Amino acid sequence: MTALMLMGAGLNAMLGIALLLLWRQDPRFPQVRQWGYSWILLSLGLTLGIALAPEQEPSWQHDLQALAASASIMGSLMLLIAGARSYRQLPFRQALWLPAFLLMMASIVVLARLDHSLAVIAATVYLVAGSWACAWWMGQGGHAGERFVAACFVAVGLVHASSPLLDPLGRSPITHTLGLFVQTTLSLGLILLSVARAHADTRRQSNRFEQLTQHSLQGLVVLQQHRAAYANPAAREMFGFPPGDQTVSQDQSFDLLSTLVPMDQQRSASERHALVLADPDARIEWEATRLTREGRALYVRGLSSHLEWDGAPAELLVMIDDSSRQRAVDALRRQALHDELTDLPNRNFAVARLRELTLTGGAPFALISADVDRFQLVNESLGHAVGDALLHAVARRLCRHLPVQAMLTRLGEDQFLVLLEGMAERSEVEPVVAQILQLLEQPFEVDGEALFVHLSLGVARFPQDGEDVDSLLRAADSAMHRAKQRAGSACEFFEPRMNVRSRARLEAEQSLGRAIVEREFILEYQPKFRADSRKLCGFEALVRWERPGLGRVSPADFVPAAERTGQINSLGQLIVEIASQQLRDWLDRWGLLVPVAVNVSPLQFDDPSFAQRLLDRLDALQLPHQSLEIEITESAAIGHLGRVLPQLQQLRQAGVLCSMDDFGTGQSSLTMLRQLPISCMKLDRSMIEPLPEPQASAIVKATCALGRSLSLEVVAEGVENEAQALAARDLGCTQLQGYHLSRPLAAGAAGELLGRSLG
Repeated sequence: MTALMLMGAGLNAMLGIALLLLWRQDPRFPQVRQWGYSWILLSLGLTLGIALAPEQEPSWQHDLQALAASASIMGSLMLLIAGARSYRQLPFRQALWLPAFLLMMASIVVLARLDHSLAVIAATVYLVAGSWACAWWMGQGGHAGERFVAACFVAVGLVHASSPLLDPLGRSPITHTLGLFVQTTLSLGLILLSVARAHADTRRQSNRFEQLTQHSLQGLVVLQQHRAAYANPAAREMFGFPPGDQTVSQDQSFDLLSTLVPMDQQRSASERHALVLADPDARIEWEATRLTREGRALYVRGLSSHLEWDGAPAELLVMIDDSSRQRAVDALRRQALHDELTDLPNRNFAVARLRELTLTGGAPFALISADVDRFQLVNESLGHAVGDALLHAVARRLCRHLPVQAMLTRLGEDQFLVLLEGMAERSEVEPVVAQILQLLEQPFEVDGEALFVHLSLGVARFPQDGEDVDSLLRAADSAMHRAKQRAGSACEFFEPRMNVRSRARLEAEQSLGRAIVEREFILEYQPKFRADSRKLCGFEALVRWERPGLGRVSPADFVPAAERTGQINSLGQLIVEIASQQLRDWLDRWGLLVPVAVNVSPLQFDDPSFAQRLLDRLDALQLPHQSLEIEITESAAIGHLGRVLPQLQQLRQAGVLCSMDDFGTGQSSLTMLRQLPISCMKLDRSMIEPLPEPQASAIVKATCALGRSLSLEVVAEGVENEAQALAARDLGCTQLQGYHLSRPLAAGAAGELLGRSLG
């Protein structure tokens, strides 16, 4: 009899081990682990409590064995119940169940000490109740397999109930023989039930994955040895394969590398594929050009990662067709480096090239600064359209006839720059100058008008006239301005004496210094409005010089003078003081503020304490930092990025808003947008003026899309009519500024507008 009981206990233990091995294969189902340990503990409890129960008088060994048996049986019962409730996704609170099982265990130990048959009865009651409770949970609303397992639990309870009825000590061979069959059947049922649930869950996961991939807008491709093991519909559509065409994933002779990857990128794609296959943790982002089945180029952004597919390593490619965004970026990059009117390289391009030539200490070269004389007269008399056409015609004629080593760029407005690499001797430059002047002897036919053009040329040479970009450009400009003093087209080579300032300029600059000390400057405030609601959202502070006895002086005159003389820092500090004090007055009066923007000159960043001094001023007046905004142009950063960027970051981190001004004038670049910690970019009036023309709208829309992707506010400057305002709003501009909405206001009028807006 003992052998039969031990054999049954051993079989239970083996079935428990089988359940644990099944759980190790798929740990998602904790009930399988709980049932496995329950079976092992049950076999241990039956062995110690019945099969090997001592027949002698109670002793400490007997008590210890009874304690171990009762702990095993109650532990088995608790795990059995926990598994059933987990299977049905019912809560199993150990804080409630554990004390109950401990009480049951203690009762079995106490009864075993009094009378072993009483302990058997108590254990039987607990096991029957637990088995039938599991049967209730497993059978409720279940399918056929779950109902079969519930029936097995009922049968197990009946077998347990027969034990004390057939033998007071629970050693009836009938009970243990029936228990062996029923317990084995239940164990097999639980194993099959667990396997069925695992397979069902796997099918659900597979169906979800298939639905996700089939409906994903991203292209998904599983790549093994440059052949597609899988490609979702988005990937097939992206590369020009019809919806039902399975060539890309079923034709093993179809080599994606040679078919869809350009020749110059095949090596990098192959190296990346090998790296991903070899490294399970590989995760590589990339951007590259790919080809459709018809050979059309796509710009693709992708992520490559390692994947096990059918037992072998593979590369999972997640891709999006980014061609539209890339075309917009290319257009903006071209705008940043090329002049749209003449299709020539612009100032950014010229400065970058000059920096390369001067930093490397390369061969000597010459610069020719060329400015169209009296061009403003053409604009005023014939209109800007004729003026633009004239500039385009001048550029085309010069491009066609200049030597091949000459690079022509447009610096802005009516000024061009000719770079002569490898030519620095006067005898080499003079023939080029003569050729340029000769090209202007014939008139330009523009809009039915025959227009004669005169150019003033100034020549500077590297390295004798300057060793860096700024000094060379200044030298060429100085020579050009000297040439302008002569009648007709003329040329001057730079000479050091040209740097001598005239007495009139000196007097104006000295007057500027006195004006700063005596605070002859005032600020006017031009409002900015939300594009959607036309609600006031800020002001731009515009400085004005009220010169005693002479009236108002244009900023175009005194700001460059302040920059030339280094007084821009004092002037800028004065502007910040006036603006911040006005903000304090408005805050005291109205209790709320909108940001006020002040323009910052590039030279102000040469002062390393500029940012800290501005923050100290705001703190001294107890103003919120976000109430002040500074506006910069890219010229503030070119050549000074090491000093500009830290100060901008300091201001931005402190809450001061930063904007990039005059975006779209040929000065702004995508690199600056990415590097500078700005919160806003202001579209130049030249971009807004043509609206709502389709071509102008396309550029503005692309620019606004770029702004949105960088989380920037986009301000349309120079809004002159309602059509421009509506077009700017519809294209994505978030703020509007211009005479159509409001002219610059005196401080009092601006304060009243602020009060009405806040009220």
